[in-house]
Amino acid sequence: MSQIFSSKRNIISFLSIATMLILLVYLSSNPYVSKQETLRIGITEWPGFEYLFIAKKQGFFKQAGLDIELVELSSLAEVRRAFERGKIDGMAATLVEVLEAYKYSDQIAQPIVVIDYSNGADEILANKEFKSLNDLKGKRIGVEAGSMSSYIVSRALEINDIDYSEVIMIPMGLFKLPKALKSGKVDAITSHPPVSVAIKKELKVNVLFDSSLIPQNLLDVIAINKNILKVRPKLRQSFIQAWGETLKYAENNPESSYQILTERLHISIQEFKNSMSLIRLVDIDEQEQYFSEGIIEDNLIKTGDIVFRHLDTSKIDYSKFIYAN
Repeated sequence: MSQIFSSKRNIISFLSIATMLILLVYLSSNPYVSKQETLRIGITEWPGFEYLFIAKKQGFFKQAGLDIELVELSSLAEVRRAFERGKIDGMAATLVEVLEAYKYSDQIAQPIVVIDYSNGADEILANKEFKSLNDLKGKRIGVEAGSMSSYIVSRALEINDIDYSEVIMIPMGLFKLPKALKSGKVDAITSHPPVSVAIKKELKVNVLFDSSLIPQNLLDVIAINKNILKVRPKLRQSFIQAWGETLKYAENNPESSYQILTERLHISIQEFKNSMSLIRLVDIDEQEQYFSEGIIEDNLIKTGDIVFRHLDTSKIDYSKFIYAN
């Protein structure tokens, strides 16, 4: 009898150990499960994104059950590259970065929250002798490499019936653009706050185009690796909860909020307010229309026509970038 009991106990012990080993192998082979408690989101300087630091500092992420690390990077291109290499789990970015990450690495990021849309903040700035976009035919336009810049120029040219081949696009780093315009290396550049604030202080420029002419086309989103969203189905709702608390806090506590919002940007509170007058924040009660009414998908397709310009876009399934809980 004791032998039978001992044998059963050995079998139970063996099965328990086997189960633990299988679980350990699964956890070690699935990085999205093993590190799910901390979510690393790449972020660059943009007035709308600065509200995420309110959520971090005021504990709204933690209240929503999220452990968020905001990874500060120098440009949207850097954010995208970090995502492609697996150094971050998500991006505070535009739809351009979402599609370019897939283009260059097959990594799929899915937007879960719309932070804002640019309503005049993104601009094409030209030296003062240029009065209209038509004056830029045959001229050099500096654009931030691997970012929304090319999309802005493409849409501006389309609206003004100018062929893409009639201008010369010069890709370069974000912080090289002002120097290139000042030195005459390029005749115009794309820009946005806070960089554009400094440019207008230093140089006499004309604004030849701004994003108010393509409303709700330049969406800034939080996009998370698709594999993480598969194993964390409540993540989106938690983020939306934290975003709602953030916007309420900013409205009710403007003085302390502006201290946080301007800390990284090195601009005055008034300059920040001026920039935000050209940016439309998207509240939580507006989120569903972007996902359920096809606004995000429509914008992905428009953006894809430019990002995948030399590829067969008919073979691209844009639904893979749409989050479905």
